[in-house]
Amino acid sequence: MAARILPKFQFDGARRDFRMSRARFLAAVFLVLLISGPASAQRGGEFDSLVAKMNGAAQAGRWVEGLAAAQRLEALVRRRQGTDNMNYAGVLHNEGMCLHNLGRFAEAVDKLNAALSIKLRNDDVASTLRTSNILVGSLGMLGRRAEATTVSERALALGTNAFGANDVRLSDTLAALGGLSRDKENFQEAAGYFERALASLQAANASPLDIASAMDNLGDVYGLLGRFDDGERLLKQGLDLLDLNFRGNAEAAPNYDKMLNDLGNLHLDAGRLAEAEAVMRRSLAITRARSGEGEPNLAAIMGNLATVLEHEARYAEAEKLYQQTLQAYEKIYGPNHPTTAIGLNNLANVYSAQGKNEAAAGLQERVLAIYEKAFGANSPEVGRALNNLANSYASLGRNAQAIELYRRSLAVMEHKFGEGSGPTALAAGSLGQALMDAGQMDEARQYLLRCLEIDERALGTTHPHLVKDLRSVALLDLKAGNTADARGRLDRALAIAQDRLGPAHHDTIATLINLADVDRRDGKWPDALARLRLAAAALGAQRTTQFTRFTEIDPWLIDTIWHVTGGKPDNAARDEAFGATQLAHETKAGAALAQMAARFGAGNDAIAGLVRKQQDLKAGLEALDKRVTSELGQADGKRNDALIANLRAQMTQTQKSLDDVSAQLDRGFPAYAELSNPRPMSIAQAQGLLRPDEALVAFIALGEKSYAFAVTREASALHQIALGSHEISDRVAHLRLGLVNPQAEQASFDLDASFELYIALFGPVAADIAGKPKLLIVPAGALTSLPFHVLVTKKPDPALALADRYRQAAWLLNERAITVLPSVPSLRALRGFAKESRAQKPFIGFGDPVLQRSLADKRPGRNVQPYQSYYDGTTVDLERLRSGLPALPETAGELQAVARALGASPQEDVKLGPAATVTNVNTLPLDHYRVVDFATHGLVAGEVNGLSEPALVLTLPDRPTSEDDGLLTASRIAKLKLDADWAVLSACNTAAGDRPGAEGLSGLARAFFYAGARALLVSHWPVDSEAAVRLTTGAFSEVTAHPGIGRAEALRRAMKALIADRSSPRNADPAVWAPFVLVGEGGS
Repeated sequence: MAARILPKFQFDGARRDFRMSRARFLAAVFLVLLISGPASAQRGGEFDSLVAKMNGAAQAGRWVEGLAAAQRLEALVRRRQGTDNMNYAGVLHNEGMCLHNLGRFAEAVDKLNAALSIKLRNDDVASTLRTSNILVGSLGMLGRRAEATTVSERALALGTNAFGANDVRLSDTLAALGGLSRDKENFQEAAGYFERALASLQAANASPLDIASAMDNLGDVYGLLGRFDDGERLLKQGLDLLDLNFRGNAEAAPNYDKMLNDLGNLHLDAGRLAEAEAVMRRSLAITRARSGEGEPNLAAIMGNLATVLEHEARYAEAEKLYQQTLQAYEKIYGPNHPTTAIGLNNLANVYSAQGKNEAAAGLQERVLAIYEKAFGANSPEVGRALNNLANSYASLGRNAQAIELYRRSLAVMEHKFGEGSGPTALAAGSLGQALMDAGQMDEARQYLLRCLEIDERALGTTHPHLVKDLRSVALLDLKAGNTADARGRLDRALAIAQDRLGPAHHDTIATLINLADVDRRDGKWPDALARLRLAAAALGAQRTTQFTRFTEIDPWLIDTIWHVTGGKPDNAARDEAFGATQLAHETKAGAALAQMAARFGAGNDAIAGLVRKQQDLKAGLEALDKRVTSELGQADGKRNDALIANLRAQMTQTQKSLDDVSAQLDRGFPAYAELSNPRPMSIAQAQGLLRPDEALVAFIALGEKSYAFAVTREASALHQIALGSHEISDRVAHLRLGLVNPQAEQASFDLDASFELYIALFGPVAADIAGKPKLLIVPAGALTSLPFHVLVTKKPDPALALADRYRQAAWLLNERAITVLPSVPSLRALRGFAKESRAQKPFIGFGDPVLQRSLADKRPGRNVQPYQSYYDGTTVDLERLRSGLPALPETAGELQAVARALGASPQEDVKLGPAATVTNVNTLPLDHYRVVDFATHGLVAGEVNGLSEPALVLTLPDRPTSEDDGLLTASRIAKLKLDADWAVLSACNTAAGDRPGAEGLSGLARAFFYAGARALLVSHWPVDSEAAVRLTTGAFSEVTAHPGIGRAEALRRAMKALIADRSSPRNADPAVWAPFVLVGEGGS
C-alpha cells in the first residue's frame, strides 16, 4: 500500500504576517504484510491474531491499539527469527507507521531508520522505497529537512535505476520530494513532482485511493500557486473517486478528511470563506467520529477551522478553537514541541487581530524560544518566528527592535532558501513595509520591489500574493506623490483581487480603499465615492463588535461625499455621511453603554439578570484567558503547568455556564443582540431622541481637513473644518499646557488660542446650533482630551489683567451646558432603553485611603502615576505605592460636604480611611445609591505583559490578597452592580485615554458605564481639592434645588459660581474650575 505524503507546513502570504496557520495534517500511512521467507513457516495462531489486530486497528485509525499489536509482533519475530532479516524490518516499519500516525515522530524515525538499514543491506528496492517515503514524512515533521531530502533523493535514484523513471513504484518518492519542495515554498517544483506522480499512477491504473491521494497533493499545490480553479477541480475529482469506489461511504476512506481539509484551505486562500468553513466543519466531524478526541489530525483541522473564523473576523470563536487546539497539541506533543509552537503562534495572531498586542508578543517570544531550541538559530522556523515577533513589536511601537528582527529573518531565509525564493520574498516584503512605516523610503522601495519581482517570477503575474506586493509598492508611490504609478499598480492589484479572491475578500476591500485614495488625490471624487461605497458594502456584512481594521474608510467616505456634493449634501447623502460618522466613532466606551442599555432594555429583572450574568461570564472568561496567556509565555522552568491546568478547567466551566446563559437569552430576549450591538441611527432617529433645547455636534478628524455634524430636532448639517487632525492635536496640546497644573503659581492658559480653536471648530456650525443652550458633543482624536467649556467664544480683551481676563472671558460654558457622548449611538442607549434609577439612597463616597505615609511628606492633591511605576513583574509593589503616593486627608471633607448637600449621612455614607477598601466596595450594595463618588488617586494603565489596567487606589492592606490588594481596577469595577445616576471620579486623569493615542475615555470610565452608571463626572487633570469640593457640591446642590435642569446644566452653574468667586484670584483660572466633564446622560 502506498504511503501518503504529509501535508504542508504552510505560511500565509501576507507580507507583514508569516502565518504558521496550518499544522501538518497526518495523512494515513499503512502497514506492510509479514508473510515473506521463513516467517510464513512460523506463522500460527498468535502471529495471525496479532497481524489481524494490527491491520484492523490501522484501518479504523485506532493507532494506539495498532501500535500495541505491532510491538508484540516485534517481540515475537525477534524471538523466533532474530533482528537481521526482512520480516523484522517489516515489523519495525509497522511500528514506525503507528508512531508516525500518533505524532511520535522521533520514535518513528528511530524505528524506520532501523528498518531501512536492514532493507538496504538486503537490496529490496521496492520495500526500501516504502520505508524511505514514510521516514521522509517523520523527518519533515521534526524539521530535519536536509536528512529528508537525502533519503528521498537516494530513494529516487535507487528506484529509477531499478524500475525506470516513470514506474508507478516511484510515485510515493516523487510525492515525498514534492512535499519537501512545497515546504521550501518552491511550489512550481513541487507541482512538477506531483504531476509526475499522478501521471504514473493513472497510467498504471493504480488503486482509486492512491490516485485520489495524488490528486489531493497536486490540487493542494495548485491552490498555493493561485490556480484555484485547477486545484478545486482536482480535489473534487479525488473526492468523487473515493465516493464512487467506496459506494457512498467515502467518509470511511483513509484520507477523505484530509482531502476535505485541503479543499477548505484552498477555499480559504481563494477568499471563499463560507465554503471553506463548511468543508472544514465536515472534515472535523469525520475525523472526530473516526478517531475521537486527542488525535493529531483533529487538532490540525480545529486550527485550520479557527483560521477561517479569524479571516471572517469572528475572533472570539477563533480564539476559543485556537485555545482548544493548543491544549490538544500540548497533550499530544508536550509544551515545548514545534507543533505546539504553531498553536501558540496562531493564538498570538488572533490576539493581534483584537489589539491584544502585549499578549501576542509574549506568546511570539515563546514560539521563538521553542524553535531556536528545536531547530537552531538559523532555521527557517526561526526565520518565520522572528518575523512574527517583529510584527508584534511593530504593533507596540517598538519599531527599532522590529526592524532588527525583520533583518535577521530575511538573512535566515536568504541563507536557507536562496535569494530568489518565496520565503525570501515574504521576508523582504515584511522588512520593506517596516522601513516604509519608519519613513526610510529609499531602502523600503528596494525590498518591496524585490519582493514583487520574486513573486512575479516564481508565481506568475496573476497570483493573489501579488495583490499585497503591488499595494505596498503603490503606497510608496503615493508617499512620493506619484499617483500615476500608484494607480497603475493598484488597478492591476484590483483586477487580480476581484478575479482570484472575490469582492468580499479583505485584500479586495483594501485595494478599493487604496484606489479611492488615489482618486481623491487626483480630484476624481465621484470615482472615489463609488469605490468607497463598494468597500463599505463589502465591509457591512463583516462588521462585528470587533472594530474594523479599515479605520480610514468612514472618515474618507464623509470627506468624499462632501466633495462630490460640493459641500451641499442632500438628505440621502447626509444620512449616508451620518451613518459613516457613527461607525467612525465606534469606541469601547460606546460599547459599554450599549451593554448597559441591553440590560436595562430587557423588560424584567429576571432577563436583565441573565444579561448581566452573560456579560460578567464573558468578562471572567477574558480575565482567565489573560492569565493563561501570561503563563504560556513563560520561559522554560518558569511555566506553572499546574496553574495552567487549573485555569483551563475554570475556563471550561465558565464557557459552559456562558453557553447555558446565552441559550436562555436567545429564548427569552431575542432582541438582545440588536441592543448590545446596535446599528447606526438615521438622522431622523437621532432627532427623535433630542430635546428641543439640545444640539448634537459630532466631530470627525482627518489629515488635512476635519468635519462637524450638527443635528437638532429641526435640522441637520454637515460642515467642513479648516483644521486637520495634526493641527487640532497641536492646538489642544498647547491649550493643555496651561491647564494640567492647578497648583501652579502663575496662570498660563492661552485665551487667544482658545478663541481661535473655538472659531475653527464651532464657527461652521454656529447657525445650526443657535438657540440651543445644551450641547451634546461627540469628540474625535485629540479633542477627547480637552474639556470644551474652556473654549472662548469672543476675542479676549488684551487690556485687562490676567485674572480679570479669565473672569470676564466669554467661556463657552457661559452660553452652553455641555455633555460628552462617547458615540452617537450611545444617545439611543441612554434615552431609548436606559431607565431611571430605582436606587433609594442618595449618596455613597470613598476617599482618604490609608497609604501609611510618613507625616513629613503629606502633600495635598490627587496624583497619577503610570501603573508600571508600581508594578514588579506579576504583582503590584505595595511598598512603592506607599512611598510614592501622598495622603489625601482633604478628600474626607470633600466627600462629607457632598454627602450633606445630597441629604446623606457624612458618617454612615462616607467610607474613609480603614473603611475605604476594595472589600467594602465589593460587598456593599452599591446599586442602592444614586450617586457613587471616589475621591482618591488614579493609576493609568502601563504596558506590563498586557496585564496592567487602570485603577483607583483605596486603602492598602497590610496583607494583600488576590481579592483585595488596595487597587480597584477597571476589571473589578466592571463586576460591580450599580444603578447610579452619577459616578464621580475625582482622581486625576479619569477622563483621558489610558495612554497617548488611546481612545478618548479611560478604561475606568468604560468600566463604570458597564457597571451601570448613566453619567460620569470625570477629570482631565489633577484636581485642586478645594475646587473639587466646590464643583461637586455645587453641582449636586443645583440638581437638588432644581431637579429639572439636568446634570450638565448643574455642572455649568457650579463652574460659573466658582469663576465668579473673588475670594481667590485663582478661582477664575480654568486649571482650577475646568477639569471636570460630564460624560453620558447630561439631562435630568
